[in-house]
Amino acid sequence: MQSTPKPQVVIDTNVWISGLVFGGKPEKIIRQFIDGQIFVVTSEELLSELRRKILQRFPLFGPHLALLEASIREDALLVKLGSVQVLASRDMDDNKFLETAIIGEAAYVISGDKDLLTIGVYQGIKILKPADFLELSV
Repeated sequence: MQSTPKPQVVIDTNVWISGLVFGGKPEKIIRQFIDGQIFVVTSEELLSELRRKILQRFPLFGPHLALLEASIREDALLVKLGSVQVLASRDMDDNKFLETAIIGEAAYVISGDKDLLTIGVYQGIKILKPADFLELSV
């Protein structure tokens, strides 16, 4: 019996933060990662943004972040940005999520960011809200 390949995804910083701090559907996405149901692609730039935003806005979650980041570094694919130029988002800072997805050959970017969500699909990569991704992966 052949197992289905795990979906390769890039998780936007806002989803990591929402899942870590508030729970709900973003937490279910994190749980899928921890349980090995999805394969996460990330980059140093994305991890740096996650660290910065958690420590600025939710410093009490620093210890939780340290555990999560250790798990990400152990189980995710860490890609190096800079080989592909992406200019798709109205918010230029969001292009790094698409670049990470392209380099890491991810099928999905999971995001709550309207600038990314309005793109919908970029070079075959589907950009979905956590709830929409969870509906796919049930």
